[in-house]
Amino acid sequence: MRINLEKKYLNEKSLAAYLDTSHHTLKYWRKIGKGPEFIKLPNGRVRYLVDDINTYCNKSIENGGCQ
Repeated sequence: MRINLEKKYLNEKSLAAYLDTSHHTLKYWRKIGKGPEFIKLPNGRVRYLVDDINTYCNKSIENGGCQ
């Protein structure tokens, strides 16, 4: 049996499409400390761990929506 330990990440464009929002909104959320956790790569690009996205959405749904 093989176990897949690979973590899945979304880039900013993919997450914006998933949440039906703009990448500008995601950038603003990062600035004000809102939205899902993210990591910034050495090249300056941003990635979001799928598990962190799900956690954020689940908490937001309890408060009225995933945004």
